[in-house]
Amino acid sequence: MHEAALQLLKRTMDDQLARTEHPSDFPALPPIPAGRYTDPRFAALEKEGLWDRAWLLAGIASELPEPGSYRLFQHLDRSVILSRGKDDRIRAFHNTCRHRGSPLLLEEEGRASRFVCPYHSWSYALDGALKAVPSQHDFACFEKSDHGLAEVRCETYRGFIFINFDDAAGPLREFLGEFVALTEGYPLERMVVKDRFTVEMDCNWKIAYHNFLEIYHVNTVHPKTLAPHLDSRSFVIALYDGGHMRFGTRKKGGVSLFEKPPVQPDDIADVFLENTVALPTFPNTFFSLDPVGFNLQCFWPAGPNKSIMEVRQMGWATDDDADREYWGEMRKATEHILSEDLCLFSSIQQSLRNGALTSIVTGYQERALYWFEEEIDRQIGPDRVPRDLQVQPRLGSYSTPHSE
Repeated sequence: MHEAALQLLKRTMDDQLARTEHPSDFPALPPIPAGRYTDPRFAALEKEGLWDRAWLLAGIASELPEPGSYRLFQHLDRSVILSRGKDDRIRAFHNTCRHRGSPLLLEEEGRASRFVCPYHSWSYALDGALKAVPSQHDFACFEKSDHGLAEVRCETYRGFIFINFDDAAGPLREFLGEFVALTEGYPLERMVVKDRFTVEMDCNWKIAYHNFLEIYHVNTVHPKTLAPHLDSRSFVIALYDGGHMRFGTRKKGGVSLFEKPPVQPDDIADVFLENTVALPTFPNTFFSLDPVGFNLQCFWPAGPNKSIMEVRQMGWATDDDADREYWGEMRKATEHILSEDLCLFSSIQQSLRNGALTSIVTGYQERALYWFEEEIDRQIGPDRVPRDLQVQPRLGSYSTPHSE
């Protein structure tokens, strides 16, 4: 972690532990309208303002180890091929044949020397160039060079693959902002996926994401699983431009919330040993940088009242019986902790949907939720959000300057 960010974390954590009253300079936060989680109008605005324009975490470079390795990104009513080319570059393409729209790849992952359409056998090189068209003489005035695969913006940062459906979007590094400084001293680029799974949820994606943007619920919902390991009173938040955030919570002994794995790097900075540092990364990703590895979570909409949590268990590059056993137990522990949260989500959504709850109230410990909702409106364009669905901006003056 950059020195300026580290000093901010320590100073604010000391201040938080000494706090006994509501901060005198912090405003009361207006209610958040329930329609933001139920109204199809707002889901349509999110599609255009967020999902079609933001940088989205789509994959991990270590899962594409050699030329031809591919994985499919299948969210947001899209199918995108992530593939490593012969030149070692990772690219993204719409999984759509340029002939009549058939998907080229049907398996979620694999390896291919070419992408061959299962419908009419048009075939494409790993760089997306159209290479072969059966009976090409039947297509008048046809140039293969004009019919390569439709590429999706794709950039990689320290082994994490992001895509963007907006060709005019700025560079990934600029989008990540403070994430760059906050991850100094944590070897992200050496991480591999140990396990992955998805959870279907009967709630809006933002309701699920909210759960991870505060620690206020931990003592109640996780009294035996998480609360014994975290000093909840020390929880601090830094709000950054672009809707990104940094959370910090001191641990109650030990360098991890979990058992030490068979392999653990010895070059992780002390800040990650002494504290749980989480980085909610706009719009839908949650990193929690524990020394043993962490659950990397992405939250995807599947309709106004349904969503998918995608969980990647990120660890260190080794593969033996002890390591597999460890991550098998980690999968069980993760699913148990998540189950303590998930049992509440559908009822929350029901209350919002049926009008029992017309708005959501947030307090000082939940200011990250409000910042996140503010950023959604900023990305959509505040003047485009119907008045009854708007969040009133309140936290701009409480954002933290970048460390770099």
